[in-house]
Amino acid sequence: MGMNDAVKIKTGIGAADIIAIVFIVLGGAFAGGALMRGGNISELEAHGTGDVKVLPLVFGGIGTPFLIVGLACAVWAVRRRIAIRKVVAAGDYVTAKVVSVRQNFNVQVSGRCPFVVECHYQDPVTGVLHVFHSCNLYYYPEELMGNEIRVYVDPKNMKHYYVDTCSLNQDVQIHN
Repeated sequence: MGMNDAVKIKTGIGAADIIAIVFIVLGGAFAGGALMRGGNISELEAHGTGDVKVLPLVFGGIGTPFLIVGLACAVWAVRRRIAIRKVVAAGDYVTAKVVSVRQNFNVQVSGRCPFVVECHYQDPVTGVLHVFHSCNLYYYPEELMGNEIRVYVDPKNMKHYYVDTCSLNQDVQIHN
């Protein structure tokens, strides 16, 4: 790959990752509880009161949807990372101009909102203006303003891209 081997891909942890972890843990616990309770019905009937046969159904009914949603989010997040790696590995990129650096107020980590770089590329052949956004950055990348930056793209579908913010500021160390 040559030049592409040096590209660090930073996608960060997203909402889908957090949802996947939480839902898989909760869903797995409840579904596992349903399996354990279902396997020990005779013991539940001996020591429990009422209709204990409904207990595994309740645990399974709660756990299974959580587990399915968690697994779906995990699959989506993994597929997104694979798609980004494929785009970068293909090596096709455009040079876009950074037009703004803004805070992403939809996300907050330790009381701080990350920054997002917006860059524009106008296709010289079609004249179409493409607007790209970087992943969340947890430092203010003021050195990027007005500069040109690589955006790895899938030439067949420009919706699949990766803004290479690491190439201009390779050695950023944040100390809290």
